Amino acid sequence: MLTTEHWQAGTAIIKKLKENGYEAVFVGGAVRDFLRQKEANDIDIASSALPEQVKKIFKRTVDVGLAHGTILVLESHIPIEVTTFRSDGEYADYRRPTDVKFVLSLEEDLKRRDFTMNALAMTESFQIIDLFDGRLDLENRIIRTVGNPTDRFQEDALRMLRAVRFSAQLGFTIDDKSLEAIQFCAENLTYVSVERVTAELEKMWDSSNLQNGMSYLVTSKLSDQLPGGFPFQHEKWAQLGNPRNSLICWSFLCLLQETSSVSELTRTFKLSNESKQQIGQLVKATQIRFERLFTRDDLYSFNEDILIKAESLVHVLRDKIPPMPIDTIIKLKRSLPIQSKADLVISGKDLMDWFSKRGGPWLKEALAEIEMAVLHKKVVNDATKIKEWIMNESNSEI
Repeated sequence: MLTTEHWQAGTAIIKKLKENGYEAVFVGGAVRDFLRQKEANDIDIASSALPEQVKKIFKRTVDVGLAHGTILVLESHIPIEVTTFRSDGEYADYRRPTDVKFVLSLEEDLKRRDFTMNALAMTESFQIIDLFDGRLDLENRIIRTVGNPTDRFQEDALRMLRAVRFSAQLGFTIDDKSLEAIQFCAENLTYVSVERVTAELEKMWDSSNLQNGMSYLVTSKLSDQLPGGFPFQHEKWAQLGNPRNSLICWSFLCLLQETSSVSELTRTFKLSNESKQQIGQLVKATQIRFERLFTRDDLYSFNEDILIKAESLVHVLRDKIPPMPIDTIIKLKRSLPIQSKADLVISGKDLMDWFSKRGGPWLKEALAEIEMAVLHKKVVNDATKIKEWIMNESNSEI
């Protein structure tokens, strides 16, 4: 989140650019969030200075988007992007302009932006520059395109999904003309890469007005264009609330399928291996709760967070499932003798020493048996007790 130091660094950059004869202002989401009195994630500056001129003025810079006029300036160790005023050429693939032209006009730069609330600018003295009534739309909580909405969405199809995502993040209404244009252009969403679609969905999953976003996702007809044919239109979404959690939402989407397939979901949306593992765990834990209360083995198999999330999901997805209070789950989970194999006080080396044997398949089997014996309180997690048990009472053939 932005701090006073970020704004001070941005102000210092703008002042230095102006001292060198260039125009420079704050732009983008930081200005929008400043007016909403909300914390922003980053600061962007637009300037009439060309990239080469920016690099001459500041000692510490990084080329992060030179072709599009963007230079990262490090001011007081704080990174801030400075982008040259520009206008976009023709859009050939519903996503990116074929060329970018650097211009000297702030108005030309702002008119290429997606929504009026994102086309605001602000001087270093915090004076607002509003050429497209973005401030009024902010006050009225409306998402409206800059200029003709069909043109904006034909240029960049991702803007349609961004409108829906902003409705979820901000709780705003998409204005009628913009919504009609999204419905008209919805099929163009298929030109957007899966990675960009996934990024927008995950931002929506983490939003505080998920139901607003999901409603627009369906009414805009964008849900029909999302890959894989997953049940984004399912009526159960209205009961999910606002979990503000991507893991819950991906798992929920998977569980809404007639036959839940984690691998199909994660492959379709190109999710990370870590996400695949976590979604798989939550889906499995929720499916267990469809059938029964969590057992000792279940409590051991899943971490506390997964267990709690599964308990929440199961009551959204199924009626008349006997509840298992969260505090009970936590109490039972934390009272287990061990939480993982790593908690065992003995190791494979101990077993090899005790039995004077080299490692092999027997070692893994013996450790697994000890792990379950400790979990189910057949033996205390104590080296002496475990040695006595494994040598005299275990069923292992060592």
